[in-house]
Parts: sequence; C-alpha cells; structure tokens
Amino acid sequence: MRKIYSCIDIGTDTVRILVSEYFQGKLNTLAVSSVKTKGVTSGEVTNEVELTERIKLAIKDIYSRININIKKILLIMPSINAEFNLVHGNVPIVSDDKMVTEKDIIRVQNSIITDIMPNMELVNVSPIDFTLYENGSEIETVKNPKNKICDRLGIRAMLATIPKRNLIPYVKAVEAAGLEVVDLLLAPVCDYEEVKEEEFDDKTIGIINIGKQTTTVSVFNKGIITNSSLLKMGSKVIDDDISYIYYTSKKTSKKIKENFGVASKRYANKNETFETKDINDKVISINQYEVSNIINKRLVELLNIAKNELKVLTNKQISYIMVLGGIVDIPAMNTVVEDIFKEKGKIYSMNTLGIRRARFITVSGSLKCFIKKIKLRGKEYSMLNNDDIENLVQSKSKMGKSESIIGRFVGYFFDN
Repeated sequence: MRKIYSCIDIGTDTVRILVSEYFQGKLNTLAVSSVKTKGVTSGEVTNEVELTERIKLAIKDIYSRININIKKILLIMPSINAEFNLVHGNVPIVSDDKMVTEKDIIRVQNSIITDIMPNMELVNVSPIDFTLYENGSEIETVKNPKNKICDRLGIRAMLATIPKRNLIPYVKAVEAAGLEVVDLLLAPVCDYEEVKEEEFDDKTIGIINIGKQTTTVSVFNKGIITNSSLLKMGSKVIDDDISYIYYTSKKTSKKIKENFGVASKRYANKNETFETKDINDKVISINQYEVSNIINKRLVELLNIAKNELKVLTNKQISYIMVLGGIVDIPAMNTVVEDIFKEKGKIYSMNTLGIRRARFITVSGSLKCFIKKIKLRGKEYSMLNNDDIENLVQSKSKMGKSESIIGRFVGYFFDN
C-alpha cells in the first residue's frame, strides 16, 4: 500500500495544503500549496464562504501539480481557548492469552474520553504511559504495552480539547470545499513533533510560534503538551510599523521586511539602501540599518511578552525554548533569540525537500503526528485509493522510471 497523506493548515495569513508519501520510514513531499487566507481573523473564522473559496483554490493548485483531487485531509486547529486535562483509565484484557494487542490500546484510550464537556471537542490524546496490572497489583509501567502480558491495562494521558464554536466553522469550510476531515490535530503538538530532538522527551520545552496576527506559546513536559495560550500579537505589527514610518502599503512593508530587513541591526549594512514607492507613488530610499532597527525593536518586544507568558504557563525550569514561524527565516533571527533567551533559545530550520521554509513546520509535523498515531494503533492507512494512485503515477510517468512514486516527482519539488 502506498501511504499518502494530506493535511491543511488554515492560518490567518495563509492556507497551506501538503501532500506527502511515507516511504521507507521517511516523508517525501509530493505537492504543497500556499494561498492567501480570507475569512479568518486572529485564528477564528469570520467568513466561511470566503475561506471555502480559498481552500478550493489551494486544492486546485494541488491538482495542477499531481493530477489528483485530494478528498481526505487532516485538519490542524489552533489552540485558542484550549483546555488540557490529565486523565486515567483502565480496561480488562479479555483474550485467553492475556497479551495486549492494538485493540486493547484503542479500548483503553477510548475509556478516557467519555467525560468531555458538551461544548468542547477532543483534538488531541497524548498517552503519557501505560500500566500493566496482574491480580489487582501494578507490575510494570511502559510507553508501549503491545505484546505485554497482564490481566488489566491502565493508561495515563493528557487530553486537549477546544470549544466547538471555534472548531465547527473550520470543519464546515473544509467540507464545503469537498474535503472529508479524517482527523483533527492541535497546532502546537504538530510543531513539537517536527522540531523535537532526542533529549526533548526528557525535559520541559517551550515553543513560541509567531504567526501574522497571533503568537502561540506552548509548554511540553517530557514530550507531552501541558499548557498553551494565544497572544494577539504577531509579525503583522512589524509590517504596520514599517508602513507607518515609511508611508508604504502593507504589502510593500511586508516585502521590505522579508527581502531586505535584518532581525538584528548589528548585522545590517548602514550603506545599503532599497528603493520603493510609497502610497503616493513617490520613490523613496530605505536604509537597511534603519529598517532593521524597527524590526528588531518589535521582535524584542514580542519575544519578551512570550517569555513572560511561558512563566505564566509553567513553574517548571524550561530547558529549551524553540522559536518558530515564517519570521525566523529573516537573517540574524537566531541572534535576537539568543539575546532574549540566552543558551536556551533556538530556532528551527526546515530541511525537508520541497518545504524548506519555516512556514511549513506545522504542516510537516502534522503528518508525523498522524503516522505516530496510526502506528500505535497498528493500522495501515492511505488517503488515496488505488485509482487515485494510478492517476498520480501516470500523470508524471514521462519523468522516467523509478521504484518509488517519489522518484517521478523530482522536477516538481519547490520552495515557497
């Protein structure tokens, strides 16, 4: 079975769809689309019709690249008003040999999701560990209980829920675009899955994801999300400052920030200038040192606010703080992060072929989350049927023979 998965990340600025093949233990990009978002403000849907049209545009873009209409999708949800609850449950092992199977793991996970408030929707279950019992006594605690022998299986897990009023407009817009939502994923959990290093699962980690209008601050303890909050401040404030000072359009100010600015003025060139036009069509000259000073002041303010929010979210000692979001692609961003967080601060650089920019961290992580989930349940799954995969292969067969589908897409990888 060709294991092909697709996901959608609906941000305030951009709708992103990623389609990848899981082959020989690695995710390989088949197609990715980014279109400007409409109908979403500060992480909440304000116009379902406009959002649906943008999703359809992204689906059409995917079709133009791989000649298939995707029908199933993973939906990534922001953590607005998310609640996190530590829960316990246990179930008897009913098989004659008392060996734990995937069905038992599913049963014990299902046993803990019965007490969710009617106004909330489950978006993430993070198993912390499983406990094996024999004759009423605890005999072992493990991360993966499969094939273990016991007469009762217990679980300790963190449940993440979000208000249904936040979720329903997203689902309606996605379904109106012709997609079936296969699973829901929480954005910070996807971020962690993408950026985690081996030692992270034994430490307390902070993740700061800077979006356009909002910044998500999350805490993970030994690989499990324990808290998250949304700050209503993002990289747009930098665009607004540049626009106000130089009297440029917001589109132009964003271009200046991304293509000319430097995050730390220490690395800016006082003699380098950029010519553009203001809103009155007058040619103006912008100095790199001056505009980088504007960028730096806002970044320092934003990161300090996020730093204080981490203190609110946990009283544990944080070992590392990962800073994510499209803004980290700006030159010298790592310097600013180190200035604020010292040796704890790190930025993450994407190195996956086809999605090598920071804006794709969440969508890439979402596929890894889903694969991890179905592996624990012992499932084989693909979002494309055999006919879809046949169309996928035939549409690019002129590119040459290969043992893997992915070999036929070499010429279609690109960075956005």
